[in-house]
Amino acid sequence: MEYRIKLGGFILLVSTVFISISCQTDQAKSSAHPDTDEQYEDTVPLIYHMSFMQRYSHKLYLAGKEENWELADIYSHEIEELSETIIDGNHLDDGVNVSKLLETMLIPQIENVEAAIDAKDEAMFEDNYQTMIQTCNQCHEAANYGAVKVTVPSGNPYNQDFSPAAEE
Repeated sequence: MEYRIKLGGFILLVSTVFISISCQTDQAKSSAHPDTDEQYEDTVPLIYHMSFMQRYSHKLYLAGKEENWELADIYSHEIEELSETIIDGNHLDDGVNVSKLLETMLIPQIENVEAAIDAKDEAMFEDNYQTMIQTCNQCHEAANYGAVKVTVPSGNPYNQDFSPAAEE
């Protein structure tokens, strides 16, 4: 009888351990992938968002210079979405509210670039894009990251064609 009680207790203990390990593994798997975890954006360091911002702004410029307004619109919206993510993340860095800086400085410039895209005006796009880049650098200065200097792209490092699709 005592043997059965010990065996039952042992089985219960082993079952509990396996169940708890199984639950932890499933939980770790579900939170490890950004597509399944809404908290993912809150845990991404600001520099990762900014590196995508730089990539999308470069591609935005290349599309705009080719007057591929459809593609330029895609990249301007990506920049806008990233900006909203940063703003919503309330990023503070050494006492500087980077989210607030981005909201007050960059968002109006993105809207100006989008106006040029909507107007399909290459000269307006060029002017507004250059102003946006200057604003990025002013924001970096205000956030104590003046060493980060963004420039207007001078070439295409991507294996991507930015020209508009041929009309059929």
